[in-house]
Parts: sequence; C-alpha cells; structure tokens
Amino acid sequence: MFRWRLLVLLTALVAGCTSVASQGPIISRYHGVHIDLFFLEWGAPVSSRELETGGQIYLWFAGRDSAYKPGHVDTDLIGNTAWWEGHRIRGFNPRIECGVRIVTFPDGTIRDVLVHESSKGWWEVGRCREVFGPAR
Repeated sequence: MFRWRLLVLLTALVAGCTSVASQGPIISRYHGVHIDLFFLEWGAPVSSRELETGGQIYLWFAGRDSAYKPGHVDTDLIGNTAWWEGHRIRGFNPRIECGVRIVTFPDGTIRDVLVHESSKGWWEVGRCREVFGPAR
C-alpha cells in the first residue's frame, strides 16, 4: 500500500514539471492584436519571412545580454569623485532571454506565438512567460 502511494506521489510530482515551451503555442494577450503594436512595445524582430498564405512569420528575441552578471566591484573614492571597476566571474555567463516565432495573418494580426527559446531555472519563471504572460 505504501509503495502505491509513493508511486502516485512521484507521478504527480513529475507530471507537474512541464514547461511552457513543451505546451506548444502560447495563449497570449497578443492574439488578435496587430503585430506593429507588439513591436512598438517590445522592439523589432530579428528576421521575418513571408508565408504561402500571405501572412508573415517573425523571429523575435527579448532580453539578450540583459542579465546581471555576478562578480565584484572595486570602488575608489578620491575627493568628491567615485571610480568603479567591475569584475565578472570567469566562465559565468547567464542568458536570460526569450525567443519566439510570431505568426501573423495576411492583415498583420497575430495568429500564433511559438516558443523558440526560453531560459529558465528551477528558481525562476521563464523569460517568455514574463513577456507574454502565463499559458491559459
């Protein structure tokens, strides 16, 4: 009896470990919104291609090189002037970014938002989820 309870508990724990990227398209607040409004808020895409249906597919990234990189800072105060020199930890280069493919209809409204790349760790929410909101 104890083994069955343990098996059910472990199965429930593992089943709860799915990521947004494994769930397919993101149900986003941007569905049905014109792509220009998205780009005005979040910035231009990296690239785009026209689809056979007349719509477009855009490759867009958020947050490249925007992560805090731990290390230490040396500060010198000479008179009324402060001088700082930052030192990064070698070999530590975290990437906090979100890459998505945004598919639009021919009129420019957003049809799908597909996760291409989203950094995350056990201690944080994925970057794409921060930008697009939780999957519904």
